[in-house]
Amino acid sequence: MPVEIEVRGAIVPDGDKWIYDWFEQPCTTAADIKNKIRSANGDVLEVSVNSHGGDIFVASEIYTALKNYNNVKIKVTGLAASAASVIAMAGYCEMSPTAQMMVHNVWTCQSGDYRDMDSASESLKKANRSIANAYCVKSGMSMDAALKMMDDTTWMTAQDARALGLVDKVLFEEAEVDGSFQSHLYLNAEVNSVLKENAKAMYAAIPRLSPGVIAKMRESRENAPEKNENPENELKALVDQNLESAKAYLNYLKLKGDVKND
Repeated sequence: MPVEIEVRGAIVPDGDKWIYDWFEQPCTTAADIKNKIRSANGDVLEVSVNSHGGDIFVASEIYTALKNYNNVKIKVTGLAASAASVIAMAGYCEMSPTAQMMVHNVWTCQSGDYRDMDSASESLKKANRSIANAYCVKSGMSMDAALKMMDDTTWMTAQDARALGLVDKVLFEEAEVDGSFQSHLYLNAEVNSVLKENAKAMYAAIPRLSPGVIAKMRESRENAPEKNENPENELKALVDQNLESAKAYLNYLKLKGDVKND
């Protein structure tokens, strides 16, 4: 019996999942996927992808786990953008005709002097090449072609992705649609430039938790008082505390002479 896996929302480290749950925001972690894989016991994994992306190292861990499992079928049902597009490369992949895929260069935040910036730039270039490997392995395209596609922040329809070999089939299509990716995507440079800018604005508007919010939530959790998980113990502790207070007050009254010893 097929085991269904959903890649939804932000792709985040395992330790950040509780924060997204608290805000009732969908997210996907490597632990989520690995737990599903362990429960599959050799059955088909049906992976549904609709995610704007997230942490590239988590995506790499998920990609590797799925790639190591021999029986994987992936469907891009909505958006496979950024790190989520890497996950879509992990096996046989079908894409809805109404879905989109987006690939771009790796992002980061950095502060410091020019040496820190140079170091960050080199790290990003290496990260780009690591991510590009997923597209090369899936499609057979060259590293230079993959990096150029990422440089251009490329948005693709299902037909575009199929023409590049990034997906194996467009869902619900009985026959292949003629036409090359290059001629289809770059037929009108001016129109496509406008579409690209609109797509960037839509991507930027996708709700996601900022690193600052995540850091504040972690800090608040670390500083929160420990909570007794056992309600009975918590009640007993409260009663004992009040009983001790009552005894202390009674002793005080005895010392004043307001209450006589029996």
